[in-house]
Amino acid sequence: MSEVQQASGAERAAARAEARFDGAAEPLASAGPDAAPEDRAVATPVNPHGQRVSWAELFFDLIFVFAVTQVASAAQNAVSAVAVGRALVLFVPFWWAWVGVSILYNGVEPTSSRRHLKVFAPGFGAFIMCICVPDAYGGRGTVFAFAYLGIRALLVFSIRRRGFFHDQFNPYTVSAAVSAPLFVAGSLTALPTRGWIWLAAAAIELTTPTLLRRRLDDLHFDASHLPERFGLFVIIALGEVLVGVGVQESHQGLGWIALTALALAFVLSCALWWTYFHFAAPALEHALREARIQSTLVRSVFSHGHLAIVTGLILIAAGLAQTVRDPLRHPGGVHAYFLAAGTALYLLSFCYTRARMFGGMGVARLVGGLLATALAAIGPFAPAVATLAALAGLVIALNAFEAWWVAGDRSVLIIRTGRGAIPGA
Repeated sequence: MSEVQQASGAERAAARAEARFDGAAEPLASAGPDAAPEDRAVATPVNPHGQRVSWAELFFDLIFVFAVTQVASAAQNAVSAVAVGRALVLFVPFWWAWVGVSILYNGVEPTSSRRHLKVFAPGFGAFIMCICVPDAYGGRGTVFAFAYLGIRALLVFSIRRRGFFHDQFNPYTVSAAVSAPLFVAGSLTALPTRGWIWLAAAAIELTTPTLLRRRLDDLHFDASHLPERFGLFVIIALGEVLVGVGVQESHQGLGWIALTALALAFVLSCALWWTYFHFAAPALEHALREARIQSTLVRSVFSHGHLAIVTGLILIAAGLAQTVRDPLRHPGGVHAYFLAAGTALYLLSFCYTRARMFGGMGVARLVGGLLATALAAIGPFAPAVATLAALAGLVIALNAFEAWWVAGDRSVLIIRTGRGAIPGA
């Protein structure tokens, strides 16, 4: 049984790291001999701190604001746990498309007109998918699936021109040849068959990078660009938390109870931001820069770990929208668990990412996640605003404890789980 141990000096350094690290930029993934001329020169970025997110990528991200909003709304309107699961399955192709574009342009500044178009083209496909979300399991499922198939085809074309992978059998080609066509095949069936086929397609998407991990070991990534990209997606999801609350409350009266719920929702959102960006975000960049095999972290911490983080925020957004609608109501059904379960998933996701980076789970966030899980269990028996207040207090207390603990130059308490991805962990 694992016992509580103190983090190493490398982990303390990561906890205290600034948002940017000094030092030369890393060597990036080199393009293969078959790469197109505009993609062949994968040079070290001009910025000595590494590649920055481009304006084209930021514009591309706006489409996924819409995607998060649509999926959160679908979860909010679900009438059963199965319907909630189906709504969350819809987010997987969105997420995998976004990850695919982010990795495609890691190490390549999309500054030319041609590269801008290569960013905008999959963005159009994602935009069509967003419009189809409310009826994806109905009449618009085929349009949703073919739009995703188009995105995967575009990404395969672009990644081959860049020459990023030395092997033609890679996650991009598997997605285009297997999982995306499965979405199309599923769209030609009715429920519940469509739901099962799409679940299988989503599972293939999520497991392929792990199954093909040995083929990815020689890839190198810019250690500034990817953490910034994924951090920006967390900002997108946090924005949806506030937007969902604001849209819901803008159509109702603002009494004292409603204002209290709004204030608590805003405080919880700020606390969730603090949990990610005060310590976790700098540690992510530090870990990616120091990792023995960078693709291990890109697969586990960024692709999978951040999917769990964002899924937690989607559930929180759906739960908050219902809380501010009727703060004193005892929520019923599956909706009663959204707010606390989303917070628990959000906090426990950091335990997973820390374990993959440093070989151990943070005790404070583990306890916080377990307490949030306990609050989820009692959610149906308490007014929604009471659960919201308890969660806001919990996350604030967690952040305050971590700040006090580190300020005292103490080692971060962790439960060892194995070997981390960085040397010495």
